[in-house]
Amino acid sequence: MEVQFNAFGGTIPSTLGNLTKLFQINLGHNNFIGQIPIEIFSIPALSEILDVSHNNLEGSIPKEIGKLKNIVEFHADSNKLSGEIPSTIGECQLLQHLFLQNNFLNGSIPIALTQLKGLDTLDLSGNNLSGQIPMSLGDMPLLHSLNLSFNSFHGEVPTNGVFANASEIYIQGNAHICGGIPELHLPTCSLKSRKKKKHQILLLVVVICLVSTLAVFSLLYMLLTCHKRRKKEVPATTSMQGHPMITYKQLVKATDGFSSSHLLGSGSFGSVYKGEFDSQDGEITSLVAVKVLKLETPKALKSFTSECETLRNTRHRNLVKIVTICSSIDNRGNDFKAIVYDFMPNGSLEDWLHPETNDQAEQRHLTLHQRVTILLDVACALDHLHFHGPEPIVHCDIKSSNVFVRC
Repeated sequence: MEVQFNAFGGTIPSTLGNLTKLFQINLGHNNFIGQIPIEIFSIPALSEILDVSHNNLEGSIPKEIGKLKNIVEFHADSNKLSGEIPSTIGECQLLQHLFLQNNFLNGSIPIALTQLKGLDTLDLSGNNLSGQIPMSLGDMPLLHSLNLSFNSFHGEVPTNGVFANASEIYIQGNAHICGGIPELHLPTCSLKSRKKKKHQILLLVVVICLVSTLAVFSLLYMLLTCHKRRKKEVPATTSMQGHPMITYKQLVKATDGFSSSHLLGSGSFGSVYKGEFDSQDGEITSLVAVKVLKLETPKALKSFTSECETLRNTRHRNLVKIVTICSSIDNRGNDFKAIVYDFMPNGSLEDWLHPETNDQAEQRHLTLHQRVTILLDVACALDHLHFHGPEPIVHCDIKSSNVFVRC
């Protein structure tokens, strides 16, 4: 539902909550007044965008926002919203982009916000927020853009995570902050504030120890009374910075439900499927290779993390280009992780050297010059990985089935 950039007025009708199959709502840049109806947050299919920005909405952000477990983007900026940011926003498991700037929000940043491990963009600028900037914001692994400017924050600015890059954070307009990395040119925190912080840290350590002790006893009690206990982590749909965002739903559609007809190959850590993405006009089809990890395999998750980190920082003409990654949950609520690459339609070097049928042998023939060229290209790629990247990388699995032919 997209009705943005119009002149609609009045209140947002609560009956929108009856449209249970809406997956996105864009009401931005209109003249709506009143409060955000809580009925909107009960739409089960709402999973992509909820945009009510650039209106004249008042009141607080409803605590019912926590019902939108799968929402990816929430825009409520440039309104007249007031009150505190609800802690229930930490229940929006897949939220990646949160825009609440230019309102009258007050209070502190809820710690529950740092539970959004897939959050990429957070803009809280131009409000009346106060208190200290939570250190845990620096522990959010995918947070790449943070705007806290023009509020009333005080105390020491963290230096880890997103705070370590001056180009990714905006904190101007907060008169009583100090510390941070040198590039921010903030005043040094006073000795008094440091002592106060040490006392706060000591108190926090004592509280954590007490809570941890209670948690251990509770866990022992549960182990004695229950035979099975399932632990479930909450993942987030993420995309690699600088790459397009893609959801589990889109990958299911592109691979026809990961059908066997789209299966290109399978290994110890995962299976690779051919995927087809249609452009917005429906005329151009983009082919990709989707590597779905077998998370039940030992060290598969570690392999996924290291491969993402390697591909994030590596670019070379002889290395297969990564399109994006997807870290989400499937339809059954299980963890789902996949890496999306450019599709190589000519197949692997193994297919050319050892064709399955005689017909393929006649159609696929590499001359001596082509074979030497392929060897040289492989050597160039390995030389780049070993000596010319951000840090040395060893492939560990060079074989003909992992070499793709472009000719």
